[in-house]
Amino acid sequence: MSGTPPIPGQFRTRISEEDRSTSAILLNQNKKTIAALQVVWRFETISGHTPRHSSRILSPQVLLLPFGKPESSLKPLGYWHAILPGSKRYLSQSGMVGDNTDVRLPSPEEKWPSKGGVVAIGRSGGMDLRDPVKQITLTLDGIFFLDGEFVGPNREALYEETVAEAEAHTLVAKIAREGHNSGRAPSQILAEIEKTTGPAQEEYLAPPGARQNHAKPEEFRQWALQQLAEEFAQQREFPQYSDENLVVRIMGWTETVLPHFRKVE
Repeated sequence: MSGTPPIPGQFRTRISEEDRSTSAILLNQNKKTIAALQVVWRFETISGHTPRHSSRILSPQVLLLPFGKPESSLKPLGYWHAILPGSKRYLSQSGMVGDNTDVRLPSPEEKWPSKGGVVAIGRSGGMDLRDPVKQITLTLDGIFFLDGEFVGPNREALYEETVAEAEAHTLVAKIAREGHNSGRAPSQILAEIEKTTGPAQEEYLAPPGARQNHAKPEEFRQWALQQLAEEFAQQREFPQYSDENLVVRIMGWTETVLPHFRKVE
């Protein structure tokens, strides 16, 4: 039905009895809309082990980094993939339950087209803890508001990853646009982009924040550029996607309006 959430019912997170002891209700008491969210569960078992479970429940790629998304999709995404002021969410290790209908219904522009695509909302299974748990701590590690403001301890480096991805997309888009304006062939433009991103790697490269503490901004930028190199290499493997189509898509990123990213201590 038109206007319903862009997640088919069978794929939406449900409240599970197994998750209740580790779940919480999030109420957005800020006057701003939450656009990205990283949460971390830390467990302390009776034997002294301290495992953790991290989940990026709202991805910054949807609203904060809308590269390539059609203008018509931004209003629906801004309603269905965000937490409006005053809205509540049930947070569990399996994902997030709830939407903004608890504060208001979507406007006509925010209703999701009946033939629209599916938006991925972070979800993952909980931890299998065989050792009895003594204490559980749930931390809102990182919150991005729609205007780019960030709050939270940021131990999962959500802020650095988001800023690095914004910079990487902007940089390669500029290279593509300048190459196109200079009359270079699409293959030449992609070769020039690869000088910046480096070639695609066969193995997955985890973000710097997951591999080491106190990673430098340049390490995040190189990681973000490497993600783009892999994305471009995968697209060029399909015969229906020409180099020209890829360059046109990358050039389109120059028109993306980004928020002003900033941390608030």
